[in-house]
Amino acid sequence: MAQQALLIALFPLCAFVIQALFGKKLPRHGDFVSVLAIFGSFVVAVPIFTKLLTQGHVFETFQVTWMALPGVEASGKLNSAANIVIGVLINNLTAIMLIMVTLCASLIHLFSVGYMHGEERYHLFFAYISLFSAGMLGLVLSDNLLTFFMCWELMGLCSYLLIGFYYKKPSAINASIKAFMTTRVGDTMFFLGIAALYYVFGTSNFMELYKALQQGAGHDVMIAGFPALTFIGFMVLMGTIGKSAQFPLHVWLPDAMEGPTPVSALIHAATMVAAGVFLLIRMFPLLEASHTILPIVAYIGAITAFLAALIAIVQVDIKKVLAYSTISQLGYMVMGVGVGAFAPGFMHLITHACFKACLFLCSGSVIHSVHTQDMREMGGLKSKMPITFATMFIATLAISGVPGFSGFVSKDRILGGALAYSMEHQGHYLIPLLGFATAGITAFYMFRMIYMTFFGHARDEHKHHHAHEQPVTMTIPLMILACLSFAIVFAGPTGIESIDHMMPVKWFDHALEGAQHEMGIAEHLSPEAEAIHHHAHGLALILSLAVAGLGIFISSITYLKHILKAETLKKMAGPVYPLLWNKYFFDEFYIGILIQKGLLKFNHFLAVFDDKVIDRICVDGWRDITMGVKSIIGRFDDVVVDRIMVDGTADVTAGGGWVLRQFQTGKVQHYLVLTVMVIIVALFYANLGLK
Repeated sequence: MAQQALLIALFPLCAFVIQALFGKKLPRHGDFVSVLAIFGSFVVAVPIFTKLLTQGHVFETFQVTWMALPGVEASGKLNSAANIVIGVLINNLTAIMLIMVTLCASLIHLFSVGYMHGEERYHLFFAYISLFSAGMLGLVLSDNLLTFFMCWELMGLCSYLLIGFYYKKPSAINASIKAFMTTRVGDTMFFLGIAALYYVFGTSNFMELYKALQQGAGHDVMIAGFPALTFIGFMVLMGTIGKSAQFPLHVWLPDAMEGPTPVSALIHAATMVAAGVFLLIRMFPLLEASHTILPIVAYIGAITAFLAALIAIVQVDIKKVLAYSTISQLGYMVMGVGVGAFAPGFMHLITHACFKACLFLCSGSVIHSVHTQDMREMGGLKSKMPITFATMFIATLAISGVPGFSGFVSKDRILGGALAYSMEHQGHYLIPLLGFATAGITAFYMFRMIYMTFFGHARDEHKHHHAHEQPVTMTIPLMILACLSFAIVFAGPTGIESIDHMMPVKWFDHALEGAQHEMGIAEHLSPEAEAIHHHAHGLALILSLAVAGLGIFISSITYLKHILKAETLKKMAGPVYPLLWNKYFFDEFYIGILIQKGLLKFNHFLAVFDDKVIDRICVDGWRDITMGVKSIIGRFDDVVVDRIMVDGTADVTAGGGWVLRQFQTGKVQHYLVLTVMVIIVALFYANLGLK
């Protein structure tokens, strides 16, 4: 089964290659290749998910040795050779993620056929989203952090290509660069965390890591003056903060709306941002073992959820409302992991993917019909686009936490976990406070979006006149995703079995229990903790329904009945409104202060240092010194070596030869005279020597 599961990622990968090389020459520019490939992945994923449903548990691995190289053992001890083993891990988490990603991606691919029809570079769009899907599926299948990170980075590349797909728009290019560079901050830290984890444990394999943590490994190791588990956990968290657009690296995700709407749906539902939360889920045992990271995770999630929800209130771009909604809902998931609500956090990842994909595709349907993203130019579309309205309304009920819908099942369990966490630890009350406040705000801005888009009178008669429902290739995905937004899909007939156990999700909870057992996560609570959780979940149910109802009520009397004027709320907000409208001035801070006055000035300093010191002194200076030494050596070579030693030796030799040639006359009498003279001189000196 694990070997066959490789096809799930290989199908869209092959589709990417075909589309990139031959897509432009194929019929319909090859869109059917990408659609059939991702649907094939879904077909292969179904038996794995079916086995989980029927047997309650699925586990299988497939591994191959990639390469052998010098490596390290646990705690940094040198090892003569280490094999890098990569493979596939099929377990309960994998099975659920695979069915979610392949189903959502298949529907988004199908929707794209109608939405992107007639677009320039149509074949490349399908090539990119196929590669995007392959990256996420490869990440889900990975049994180790090495291939996990490779697929993680592949999605970063695809997001850059797809956000900037409309490359002739400067705003799209800027948004793609912003997304790519912002996520690189978290990715760099995540990579350092992987390196540190391999240094401490000698492996990046998930199952081996879980076993090592259960045996207490890594607790006595320090890295950079910090406990190793804390260091690694923080680096993993930073990877999630970047990828899942959490505070303070959340700024890239709203700008990602510059890409085509199906891309937004793919990023916000099935890929990219889901990968960050999935990383926390996979690494939860390590985060739990560090004892210090989980509270940080909880606060990051709670703060992100609240701040993003507030910004969504004032947005007028329908896709920007949903973008900040995604950031906020991701904050819920991160908060859930941080407070130990492991199963609810993962469940919200799945339920959110379904109703958020529906919401984005519905927004794409509206935009495709009226050719604007500004909700102030919409209104009265309910009768013109009944299917889009009905499906978007269902998804809105789900994200607002209305009973009977999936968001109520998952999000409220997170809120119950946050409240129980604050009660158990006698503090941290800010976490549930921000969580419940966010629930009310979410209901408010989501119904505001519905009322401004579909209700009331048409604010632009020309756009309203040409509005129409979309073809079946676009409406069928909406209807399927809307059906998946009902609680019955996850929780059986009612969604609530008893207040004592607070909305147990039958098949989902059973599947997560098996996953927790594999990961070594404690499954049972003490009687005292059980009592606290029982009380907290019951109270959370009442509070969440109250705040959601309040949010819907205020939104209804403001944007549907117009009893309360929006301008009145704006005046009541005072200076808070411009703060929200300008997104807390994060972009101004990052661009104006951090980048222009910080990084760019530092870059200018480095450029000057490079020019004046490195180039002028080190490079040009060494050049001058080298040329001077070269000149001295040249003169020495010319005068001493060539003139004296070489030429001088030659002159002496030639002169000596000339002298000797004077005695070589060839006449015997000359030689006799010379011989006699030599004998006389020799006798003379010999006579002197005797005296």
